[in-house]
Amino acid sequence: MSEFLKKHSLLAVLFSVLLLVQCDVVQPKEDDKKTSLHPVLLNGEWGYINNSGNLVIEPRYDEAREFQDGYAAVRRGTTWGYVSESTGELVISPQFSVAGDFSEDLAPAQLPGGQYGFINTNGEFVISASYDFATAFSEGFAAVRSDGLWGYVSTSGELTIPLQFSDAQPFSEKFAAVETAQGWVYIDESGNEVIKTTFRITAAGEFSNGKAAIQTSEGWGYIDNTGSPVITPEFDEAGKFAQKLAWVRNDDFIGFINADGELKIPYQFSEVRSFNEDRAAVRVSSDWFFIDKSRGIIVINEGFDAAENFNNGIARVQLGEEENARYGYINKEGEYVWYPTN
Repeated sequence: MSEFLKKHSLLAVLFSVLLLVQCDVVQPKEDDKKTSLHPVLLNGEWGYINNSGNLVIEPRYDEAREFQDGYAAVRRGTTWGYVSESTGELVISPQFSVAGDFSEDLAPAQLPGGQYGFINTNGEFVISASYDFATAFSEGFAAVRSDGLWGYVSTSGELTIPLQFSDAQPFSEKFAAVETAQGWVYIDESGNEVIKTTFRITAAGEFSNGKAAIQTSEGWGYIDNTGSPVITPEFDEAGKFAQKLAWVRNDDFIGFINADGELKIPYQFSEVRSFNEDRAAVRVSSDWFFIDKSRGIIVINEGFDAAENFNNGIARVQLGEEENARYGYINKEGEYVWYPTN
């Protein structure tokens, strides 16, 4: 057995000891949503490491997602449950066919053969399972769908905005984009159309930094919260602002603009993630790299087959594809804190 596998086998054996000494594992701050535990795949099963790359939840799940608001969905066989970030324990037993992310102490979930409702952190349905589909809560509201129409429920379970829209986006900065017969519009928390434009919006995104990406017949651009165009619709695709920059696509390549619509990082990437912690994962040809926000240049030169955003100082990367995929984590210097495993 290689020294690497010996090391991680020993860590798995010492799981109970590690749980007693994991003093560097803390609850995520609600303002930045950072998490202290991250999913890893070892010998075909998923567990979790901390920010230092130490194994703190033994690999024993068939699938494991990122933590959101202190809980992560994990799968055993065909059903999902949840583990707690603060204790590392399975606190909601696997029983759901669909398990969404927790937000505002509620998560959309579906029992096998049932409909969507919302559970609390004890796994109890506190908003009845009566919808064909449901999304996570954002700013006190969650979009729900029945018979092809969307509306919004509050955290109390009341359908505060009736089922009437063809599609619906999450609330952000007190507005939500919804699709009507006249195209996309923005509503407030009372369900009133509050952002009116003189042109038809054919697709709409969430507000961020006071701007929302929208598509018109001229292309993608941005409006402010009065509905006024602030960045001309001229892009083939556009993302939301993150850390004061937004990605935009022109023909086959993607770059980043600032709040004034100025191109700050030239069109050169095939695919990108939004900036987070002053880094963005970008794909050049078939490989993924990381660029920094201040200069827009590649700062981690090793190419990966896939890469995710940095979260609390480390980022998940992938080597290999499909059944040969191995997952690891690097720090901002490009050093492995968890060497890729499968």
